[in-house]
Amino acid sequence: MPSYRVTVDILDVRAGVRPQDVLPAAEGILGRTHQVEDRLLDVAHATSSRPQPQLHLRFLVPATEKGTEDAEAKAVAGVLVDDLDEFARCGRWELRRGPGRRWRLMATGVAISER
Repeated sequence: MPSYRVTVDILDVRAGVRPQDVLPAAEGILGRTHQVEDRLLDVAHATSSRPQPQLHLRFLVPATEKGTEDAEAKAVAGVLVDDLDEFARCGRWELRRGPGRRWRLMATGVAISER
């Protein structure tokens, strides 16, 4: 099964949501439909004056045909960013297809909610 990795910038958490609950929420959103292989909360630009929290989730898509697999992964990333808005304000996101050190960029976007 092909492996994909989605990275989402977290700009802020929603009122009443604890920051430590955002990563498990993201895993739960993906886990409703796909197997999550790995998850990580990281801080991009940690040494700068503006560190950026990021979620990294790796998930599997059932093997079919490459174009179909990629389209499904893009749809899954979109659902993740949309549904995660309940827990946090998301910014930039990227979707990459594995394996290993050769993760190829598949899609990018920005999902900033005006709530």
